[in-house]
Amino acid sequence: MNRSPAEIIRIYGADEGAARQLLSQDTPDAPPLGTVLRSGSLGEWGFCIEFEDPIGFTNGVMRDLSIDTESIILFRTAKALTVFHCVVNGRVIEWFEPGYPPSVRGHSSHQFSQRIHALTSAGMDSIAACLDVIARCVGQEITTEILRGPLLSVIVDEPDRDALERPDPPLLYPRDTQENPRPLGRPLPAFPTP
Repeated sequence: MNRSPAEIIRIYGADEGAARQLLSQDTPDAPPLGTVLRSGSLGEWGFCIEFEDPIGFTNGVMRDLSIDTESIILFRTAKALTVFHCVVNGRVIEWFEPGYPPSVRGHSSHQFSQRIHALTSAGMDSIAACLDVIARCVGQEITTEILRGPLLSVIVDEPDRDALERPDPPLLYPRDTQENPRPLGRPLPAFPTP
């Protein structure tokens, strides 16, 4: 919230002077270890979409995006692992895997996990549920037209991943908030003895 597209790309470590307003079709491809950023505004909220080798889920970027404000980070890997973070002033307030209620840690006033899990329980895809709840929170949807239109675009060539993963000071996460956390995995059935 209250971050301009230029501020956002600067926090990601991009060269602000190299950024240009480009249509999606004109955006260059990312180099092998780089990331393409496309940043814009939705009312008083700024947003950034990453392509190729994402870094927005790293501790350094999440922490710095949230200083003196609130950030929502939705990350999906190539293997379809999806993680949702709500970060306020350098502290993760809520994080979880959409569609998997036992993963919830922390809680925000927005009740993201409850709202998203209600939608996924009703059959909605986890990404669609996240985007729906985020749109209701920020008051505007990120449409295909917005994503294809002119956005501030730039390449982060080869980010310093070690510095982003282990920033000083570190990003703070909530403690396990489940009263009776479930153990990992599930018990195996008893096998008959010979």
